[in-house]
Amino acid sequence: MSDHLIVNVFNVDAGLIVARAKGIFATAGLEVDVMVTPNSTDQMRGLSLGSWQIVSTAFDNVLGWSGREGAEIVAIAQVAQGITLPVYVRPEIKSWEDLRGKPLAVDAVDTAYALVLRRILLAHGLEIERGDYTLLPKGATGHRLESMNQGESFAGVLNPPWDAKADAAGMKRFADQREILPNYPGGVFAVNRKWANDNRAILTKYLAAWDQGLRWAQDVKNRDEAIKLIAEAEKIDEKNAANRLRQLPSNGRLDLAGLQTVLDLRVQFGLTPPMGNELPKYYDESFYNQTSK
Repeated sequence: MSDHLIVNVFNVDAGLIVARAKGIFATAGLEVDVMVTPNSTDQMRGLSLGSWQIVSTAFDNVLGWSGREGAEIVAIAQVAQGITLPVYVRPEIKSWEDLRGKPLAVDAVDTAYALVLRRILLAHGLEIERGDYTLLPKGATGHRLESMNQGESFAGVLNPPWDAKADAAGMKRFADQREILPNYPGGVFAVNRKWANDNRAILTKYLAAWDQGLRWAQDVKNRDEAIKLIAEAEKIDEKNAANRLRQLPSNGRLDLAGLQTVLDLRVQFGLTPPMGNELPKYYDESFYNQTSK
């Protein structure tokens, strides 16, 4: 009998896609269902409550939710690297100053890419504290783009593959996080620490199978098949599938320097996490390390 896991994601990473499509999870005795979340609040609250066992998310969501509603949340593996978080604006916006007084679309106002957006705007002279703009919580990237298309909001972080849809809709790309936050990391797998400790064997089995999928996808001789698997699973073209493949990290080891950048950003904006400002409270490398023994 297979162990059943639900993985809640914003975007399905290439390693996860391959591990499902090639039967790697099934061979390991795992039944893995994937659920795409509408927003970070639902995702992280569900993880806290045990509605799903693993999430693929921005590390800032770990910081914002660990201890927030009782459950301790920790990052356990790096899912993506080399991400780009572009800021798009509506066509009528010609300069940063044109955003003054405007509502801007975010997932949630106090986590993840909303803080990246705030930091970029701060570098261009716009501060939320003095009312230069407001943030509208609209959920995941597609909802943010829809809000901009409707004229409800005037800017937002629209990460791939939604950036291509923004281009097609006439939105303009103003900047991305690399000019201000060059070390901002990609997403992580995160878990409820209590569940993880109580189910270590299942979790390490999942990570080992995912890691096998990651390594298969990165093998140059499998590249064409991997791109096709990603395109089919995500219903995207092969160019975007290739971009998704490029976002795979070389392995699942956490980018601790990058995670520190995220924590520092949160502290900078007076949003110190509920469990304090010491990074080791928010990650646990032992689960992934166990898969490589």
